[in-house]
Amino acid sequence: MQTNSQAQTEQPPPKTTPDFSHRVKDYYSVTSTSDLIEEVDTMVLRSKGILSIIADLHIESHINQINSQQIHWALNSVMRELDDIYAAIESHHDALRANQQA
Repeated sequence: MQTNSQAQTEQPPPKTTPDFSHRVKDYYSVTSTSDLIEEVDTMVLRSKGILSIIADLHIESHINQINSQQIHWALNSVMRELDDIYAAIESHHDALRANQQA
């Protein structure tokens, strides 16, 4: 099994700064820690919502009412959300580092 730090080291560095304008509030500032916390919280809540729906269906034995492709895309959505969380934190870190060096 691959650890998170191994997965992070295997990812090539981004060629451009990620654009989260479609995913974050209009006044989001990449250098604001409080904005970052709020956005990560929102991303986590979206992921938890998807996972809780799948868990509830499984507990009530209704999971077979959803085809495997739908489950795949729901879980894929959570994985992409986790990638977005990582990218948002990395962008925040890079922006703070750039401000400190300036």
